[in-house]
Amino acid sequence: MRLTYLTFFFFTIQIIAFSQTYLFKGNIVDELTLRPIQDVNIKVYGTTKGTSTDKAGSFTLTFNKIPAELVFTCIGYETATFEITKNSGKTIEFLLRPKSYMLQEVDISSKKYSFLFKDKDYSVLDYELMDDKILLLVFRYQLKQSELVLLNRSGDTLAISTLPELPPASLYKDFLANLHYFSKADNSYQCIYNEQNTRIEFFPKTTVDSLQSFVQRFIFKIDERLYFQEKIASGYGTAFGFYEKGTGKKYIRHVLNEKKIMEQWDDQNFYQKWNGNIGEENYFSKPSENNEPAEFNFSKGFQSSKRFEENETRAHQFEFYKMIYPVLNIGNDEIAFFNFVCDTIEVLTKDGNILQSYPIIFHKKNISTADSTNSIKLSNSDWRWGSTVTIDDYSHEVYTTFLKNGMVKVQRVDLKTGRLNNGTVLPFPFPEKIEIYKGDAYFLVKSDGVDDKWKLVKCKI
Repeated sequence: MRLTYLTFFFFTIQIIAFSQTYLFKGNIVDELTLRPIQDVNIKVYGTTKGTSTDKAGSFTLTFNKIPAELVFTCIGYETATFEITKNSGKTIEFLLRPKSYMLQEVDISSKKYSFLFKDKDYSVLDYELMDDKILLLVFRYQLKQSELVLLNRSGDTLAISTLPELPPASLYKDFLANLHYFSKADNSYQCIYNEQNTRIEFFPKTTVDSLQSFVQRFIFKIDERLYFQEKIASGYGTAFGFYEKGTGKKYIRHVLNEKKIMEQWDDQNFYQKWNGNIGEENYFSKPSENNEPAEFNFSKGFQSSKRFEENETRAHQFEFYKMIYPVLNIGNDEIAFFNFVCDTIEVLTKDGNILQSYPIIFHKKNISTADSTNSIKLSNSDWRWGSTVTIDDYSHEVYTTFLKNGMVKVQRVDLKTGRLNNGTVLPFPFPEKIEIYKGDAYFLVKSDGVDDKWKLVKCKI
């Protein structure tokens, strides 16, 4: 009987633990005047839970799990976010910045934007730009009803097509600008628009793996050359070049982040000595006969003595492996290489010869902390680099992004100086899949309604 009672007791405790709710209390005031702000909308990101502040700027909110991210929106104020990692039980004071304060830096009120797909019954799962057209993958009823919709840049519908296979997964554009539809069964269908019959047609299916194994290695085409880019040295560097008929594969540039390699090497040596496993490792492989870049291999060290714990391994992956080295075709048979190792933009000929080189520092811009023990400053004066570089395929202008409190600022990079223009703050928080074409930014955002449907937005930048 006692065993049965204890089993029932612990089972009941587990149910209570899993069904626990958290009560969060806050107070929101104006960052400049310190007066309470009424009617601030507070929403738990990714859910339908939300509330608003009363006349005293106070609010209470319950949610089911931690961590959770709160989104604060109010007319006349910056949209801001706050991540709850623990529940202290105390009322937290938040400082919200007036939007006019932000507009001294970048004016977004004059930027025109529009929702391109207005069907309230559908949500946009994915999209791709198709020259002067936009291909949308839309769905409703939890993917049970899905369609492809082709629009012009004004949002007018050109064609609607059922899908060759359900349920849908995504759209994909290859380096030749061919569009493909991916199903969740990992099958791929190339999509083409038959203008004469005004309909979307599909090529016979292939597997996603077979398609990507061929096209993912390539980044663009110049004349008859297919340019490729590869990760080298376990992600610490990059190598790129081209394939050409008659000459085969040729590398034109190798770059290694030797500073990060040495930092990683020092860390591994420390853990070797700490674990009593002192010895030399053969980190570098020998270059191949085809002049391919040498590899830098840490896998042997990771596997041999369990030097890194789980958290430390994740930290190393974030710090050392999340490196980008954009290589872009900027027209006129020229290539722009963002060499973040040397803090330069290199403009190259199609053969890899350097025409110009300009210093850059924007990738080192980090967000500064502004929290205190008594109150939390939701807005921040600094923007953090978003680790993305993209190109307008029409104008060949290059852009990069900066992040702050869920908002995204798009700035154009001057390839002749390395400097940035003032930029444009996109008018919605947490935009997804930002693409730029003919000076317009396209992106996906969730609507403010209860259904949280995704919409496609076009914004002038």
